[in-house]
Amino acid sequence: MKDATVEYFIGIDIGTTSIKSVVYDDAFQIIDQKNKKYAYIINENGWTEIDPSTWSKIVLEQLREIFSIISYQKVKGIGITGQMHTTVFLDSDNQPVRPAIMWNDKRTGDVVERIKAQLPENEQTKNILKIVSTGSPLANLIWVKEHEPDYYERLDKLLIAKDYIRLVLTGEWATDFCDASTSSLFNVHKKEWSRELLEMFHLPSTLLPKVQYASSSAGNLNLALVGIKGESQIPVIIGTGDNVASAIANQSKHEDPIISLGTSGVVILTNSKDEWLAKGKNILAEISKDDQRIVTQGALQSGAKVIEWWSNQIILQNVTQFECELEKKLGNNKVIFFPYLSGDKTLFNESNLSGAFYGIDLTSTQNDFSLAVYEGVAFAIKRLIQEMHSDRSFKQVLLIGGGAKSQLWPKIFANVLDMTIQVNQESREASCGAAMLAYYHRHHQFPELVTPLKKIVPEKELTAKYQKKYQSFIEFSNVIIQKERRQKNET
Repeated sequence: MKDATVEYFIGIDIGTTSIKSVVYDDAFQIIDQKNKKYAYIINENGWTEIDPSTWSKIVLEQLREIFSIISYQKVKGIGITGQMHTTVFLDSDNQPVRPAIMWNDKRTGDVVERIKAQLPENEQTKNILKIVSTGSPLANLIWVKEHEPDYYERLDKLLIAKDYIRLVLTGEWATDFCDASTSSLFNVHKKEWSRELLEMFHLPSTLLPKVQYASSSAGNLNLALVGIKGESQIPVIIGTGDNVASAIANQSKHEDPIISLGTSGVVILTNSKDEWLAKGKNILAEISKDDQRIVTQGALQSGAKVIEWWSNQIILQNVTQFECELEKKLGNNKVIFFPYLSGDKTLFNESNLSGAFYGIDLTSTQNDFSLAVYEGVAFAIKRLIQEMHSDRSFKQVLLIGGGAKSQLWPKIFANVLDMTIQVNQESREASCGAAMLAYYHRHHQFPELVTPLKKIVPEKELTAKYQKKYQSFIEFSNVIIQKERRQKNET
């Protein structure tokens, strides 16, 4: 029986394909969790959209279920995290004027090119020019203004996915420094919305919310939404983007990289307050006045998603059930996979890149192709790490996300990267980081978590084989990228 004085904290993660709500006690043991998948709309042009009410219905349903088994009086905070960039367009009544545009939407390629051509480069705009890409809130806003003027005229608020959910729960309109600094609308040096950019593209600043620390409160939960009568004292925390939340959950400081293998593959480097890297997206992860770290993120658009694609659309069976067979072929597979199935935004900034296989002959089998899919993601992540922090070497890396549960991938990563791979034996996902922000708000510090780690060390002979294959991967990749750029220039 739990002590009567125990406190509970809820973390909500608005993922790309599912929503997870997890209840933690004050020792950060999981008490209850809800997870529900949902689908977003993808059309033939590569546009991806969703009705934001899809999220709010799921979140409210999950909270009702949680409060049916846990007293709301014992819940001391709710933290929210979620997919970054996905843009919600609201009218003055806080109702969506059109579907939200997802982070992986590709409609704004020409808009991005015009932004880069028109916006003068200086100290205030340099970061915006570096990170603006298809799916960016800035590009999405300009696209709606130009292509859907009737919707634009009704527009009163622009929010990211997690901020929309918090608005629903509390009625408060705000965002955090993470989602602001990655929106391409924010001056990261002055820590304010970019006046120069807003004036150049004739965008009203009134559309943009107040920016606050991730651990700040944004009002209390409206209990009526979850069928409870009473006066709420449950603060809903500002929250942060999913990759920053993952770094918090895994208590990342300034030592080792995190590789998150979810829908995308993300390299997360936690830096000191003023350390800005040349490659990758530098994010202001301002937790509080006393914790103002920078997180640099590099993304492979298709991470563990490629395993789902390969299983469901190509071989029509779950490839993970063959991992023991694939492991026998490590280091002896000639097939190379180029894994950029959804373009690239970090290293090449080519939204139209697509995947490819190389090294195929008449002896190639399904297992060769399957293993190449796993290896290709590891090779692309290695290139990300090397180019993001070329002047620094790492000895170990933490692997998280759905892909970390694979029996095969950690071994491939260990030998491709020539680093010790650590896999947390307890789930420390973005939802945990969101709940930890709620704990921080109440106690002014993060909880100290015990983290049991499984370690996979590289093998000298296998590492040597993968180093040779990695060079072939780089050469093959460069040819494809040059071809893509040449075709784009000709067009």
